[in-house]
Amino acid sequence: MRPSDVGILREALPYLHQFSGATFVIKIGGEIISHANMSALGEELAFLHRVGIRVVIVHGGGKQADDLLRRLGIEPKKVEGRRITDEATLEVAKMVFRGATNMELLSHLRRCGCVGVGLSGLDGRLITARRRPPVAVRDVETGRETEVDYGLVGDVVAVDVRVLATLLAAGFVPVVCSLGADESGAVLNINADTIASRIAALLRAEKLITLTNVGGVYRDLSDPQSRISHLSAREAEELITQGVVEGGMAPKLRGLIDALRDGVGRAHVIDGTRPDSLLVEVFTADGDGTMLTLADRLPDQGAPG
Repeated sequence: MRPSDVGILREALPYLHQFSGATFVIKIGGEIISHANMSALGEELAFLHRVGIRVVIVHGGGKQADDLLRRLGIEPKKVEGRRITDEATLEVAKMVFRGATNMELLSHLRRCGCVGVGLSGLDGRLITARRRPPVAVRDVETGRETEVDYGLVGDVVAVDVRVLATLLAAGFVPVVCSLGADESGAVLNINADTIASRIAALLRAEKLITLTNVGGVYRDLSDPQSRISHLSAREAEELITQGVVEGGMAPKLRGLIDALRDGVGRAHVIDGTRPDSLLVEVFTADGDGTMLTLADRLPDQGAPG
């Protein structure tokens, strides 16, 4: 073993002790599932599980759904990073989210010796939702408001994590796709970041980690040096209000902010396409993305977490 490896182990030891037995909810975007780094990421997820961290994975599949829709001659529609879901789009979402992407993640976990269980929000009444009514959306450039009907999209009404608690206690890794249902059983497409946020809060997770294809939150997306390593919930809200954070990142941050206010310890945005980004973020002081906390200041910049 090289001296540098010993140093890495020494740095990781406090974190390994702190997080043993803790729950991490990890949200994986569709762009990560189809990336070449997914195989290595599967090993990182399995490592977390092996060192005693209770891992719940929540995933989307937007990229894969868009690809299939276009192959079927249907152009995807989105407003402010959120998908408009008609009947054809929902059928594609069922095939992609609960089918292809869920099984892809389970395959990576199995290859790494980790036992995953695929779920949707319908399993064990995990996610109950109601269809979202038309909402007024303001155009950032013109300031005009237009009414948007998101179609067969659900807003979460209730979350029942008993099925997740049972699986975690038995040593499984739940892998949850972003579909739920209303009380009548009608299937609805639900934002995966919202699901991850609610699950993390109810499981009293130590961490909610969002894996995306950018290295965190930036003040200027064109400037890699403008990444913000730490944000408070208040500061994150200000960035959204000011338009510094927009598009698909805005709902991701809102979900993380909600989770922090509901009791989640810390939240993170990291680049899941970068090798070792997950382990670096969790087990080193400097990290590899953006960490969000409820407090404006960290108690100790060198503290684990």
